Amino acid sequence: MPLTEDTLSCLGAEVPLPKIDRALKELWSSDEAKTRASLINFAIYSEDPDSIVKNSEQMSRITDDNACRALLITCLPEVKPQRARAWINALCRPYQGKQVVCSEQISFVLEGGDAAQVQNVVFAHLDSDLPLIVWWQGDLTKNFEERFYSRIDTLIIDSGRWTDPVSEFAGLVAAKEVADFDVRDLSWTRSHFLRTALANSFQDAKAREHLPLVENIEITHAPGQRCAALLLAGWICQRLGASLDEKKEGLVFSKADGSTLTISLTEKSQGCALQSLRLTAPCLEVSITREGASAFVHTHASCEGHSHEEILPADVVGDAELISEQLSRAGGSTHYSHVLPLIQPMLARLS
Repeated sequence: MPLTEDTLSCLGAEVPLPKIDRALKELWSSDEAKTRASLINFAIYSEDPDSIVKNSEQMSRITDDNACRALLITCLPEVKPQRARAWINALCRPYQGKQVVCSEQISFVLEGGDAAQVQNVVFAHLDSDLPLIVWWQGDLTKNFEERFYSRIDTLIIDSGRWTDPVSEFAGLVAAKEVADFDVRDLSWTRSHFLRTALANSFQDAKAREHLPLVENIEITHAPGQRCAALLLAGWICQRLGASLDEKKEGLVFSKADGSTLTISLTEKSQGCALQSLRLTAPCLEVSITREGASAFVHTHASCEGHSHEEILPADVVGDAELISEQLSRAGGSTHYSHVLPLIQPMLARLS
């Protein structure tokens, strides 16, 4: 759908590209009650013209908790002729009831946009000396090339929304071999509450004793969340020292003692991204369930005739809230990096 001026009006005041910096200075000098704050460069990159309004709203929610230079990039490679437009806006929130703290947003619409245009137009307006975090929406297109990802400190993706996850993961792994950037995958983030609840279920010494004997892992997920389920399953198998069995079909892992571990995925048409996780061993059963959009998860663990139940808080579900959590957490994504090489062969077994 072609972009209309009415749609673009949500981006703020349009300014000529050469006058962006001057316009931003005038924006802050005209109102002394507002204070500009910026800890990072945070960009949303999309090639979907219909995403502009939603992304503008999501950027506003993200900057509520994370002061940054916000860059909203809408790249339209198929539109000709090549043209670049820009808008500026202030995203403000009250602070301690007295001051107003604002992040500045620069929005770009790059018609006919290629990787060179993104680099020349957008990267020229980064806040210097601050890290660049990019939320890349959708498939990794031809614009995801070295000139782009070599400038990134952290890349946020959502593998659950890729049309061809096998090739997309291959491209991501290849990019990481030539550039040193951190990766945060929302599909991995969505399993955070299950991983936390699972670790909590094995606080008991008897349960931990039986953990290496786990034979089956069953995960229930929503449509489009198979990558989230596989990442979770891969992480558990790695923690148990199991590796994908090349001699057997399906998701069968071999453990060091020669026993096997089988993964079963069930897709349900309704519910949150990851709805349940169940681990079974001869004398052990651990289940974690989340009903609908509940803010809590229910854990049940039984071992040698003893059982234990608990209610734990679950994670947020919205994309903007997940991104805010990513930005507020310190540290890298070590566990995800370890699981990343495993996801391609697991996906191939299901194709």
